[in-house]
Amino acid sequence: MTYDVAIIGAGVHGTAAAFHLARRGVSVAVFDRGPVAGGPTGRSGGICRAYYTDPFLAETARDGIAFLAAFEDHTGGHQSGFRRTGAFYLHGPGDVTSAAETAARLGSLGVTSELVGADALPAALPNLDLDGVAVAVWETDAGYADPYATTIGLAAAARRHGAVVHAHRQVVAIAEERRGTAVTTSDGAVHRAGRLLVAAGPWTAPLLWPLGVYLPLTVERHVVAVSEHEPADSAEIVPHILIDIPGGYYTTPQPRTQYLTGGVVPASAADPDDFSRPLPGELDRLAAASAARSAARRRAAVVGGWASLYDVSPDWQPVAGQVGEHVFVDAGTSGHGFKLAPAWGDHVARLLLDDPDPRLDAFGPGRFANGGGLRAGFGAARILG
Repeated sequence: MTYDVAIIGAGVHGTAAAFHLARRGVSVAVFDRGPVAGGPTGRSGGICRAYYTDPFLAETARDGIAFLAAFEDHTGGHQSGFRRTGAFYLHGPGDVTSAAETAARLGSLGVTSELVGADALPAALPNLDLDGVAVAVWETDAGYADPYATTIGLAAAARRHGAVVHAHRQVVAIAEERRGTAVTTSDGAVHRAGRLLVAAGPWTAPLLWPLGVYLPLTVERHVVAVSEHEPADSAEIVPHILIDIPGGYYTTPQPRTQYLTGGVVPASAADPDDFSRPLPGELDRLAAASAARSAARRRAAVVGGWASLYDVSPDWQPVAGQVGEHVFVDAGTSGHGFKLAPAWGDHVARLLLDDPDPRLDAFGPGRFANGGGLRAGFGAARILG
């Protein structure tokens, strides 16, 4: 089988790139070792925010959120599960200047945001203990979406435009040839394509080793806890996303009285083919971090959770660019790639079609030579990007 572009990885980034290529009439094939959204994408917390220190990422996230909000129109009726809740970002005293600068920059990019000073915080965030919080930023249009439904919808829309999705078809070898690339799958079939995009998340780096490409990507295991409020505490439920930078966690509201808690700081290294489920006490410790600010959350019960993987770049920013004559990469999204994907995928599609946005160059894999990299996040909370 011969295609214009082959993509390894049917997560949200691979399917988004496939969608944007296929809608332009490019013949695309997507390969994945498991089902669509069967890897880290399907275990994402699904936060949709444009609160980025990097202007290009802020713009891309803004456009990605707009895509998710109008997902049915873009994909022919599929659902993303997007819910607009707004988001508060809590900052300690050391972040006051950078938070103000970030909020002002977002406003210039069309992202509705507001700096909330210490005097106004108790009214903005009632029922929360704000000890150690010097300032907050409110982002009006932030929210959350369903990563699984989003990825399934993108894959279906790509198919509608002619893409082929080979799920449960593990790639066992890739090679560059004179006129393109060859992708060998576990059934022995060889699929040729003019260009190859590797967007396989934690499996990206080892897939590229046979080509002599060594990306400095690592894999981390991150845990998400699911908690449920007591019915009597319904009036004290935090109805929006809360990212507590001094506390080192985020929370996301869910339907009914549940909410998710995850970390915003680096975590332990992991083997993508052998990592454990949440360990005893691990979910409780994570939930306790968010409960420290809320009496209602201290009374909430942990009812579940999961562990997932981040493919992490040295600066916690995405890695996208050309790594061979016919080979490209989109990886290293470091746990904050979901909301970027719908618009980032369009940038990656343009890159593969030799029409890139020049600002994408800053995210190329060559930036790590001699210890280089991009600024990201606030202190240890580099996942904020």
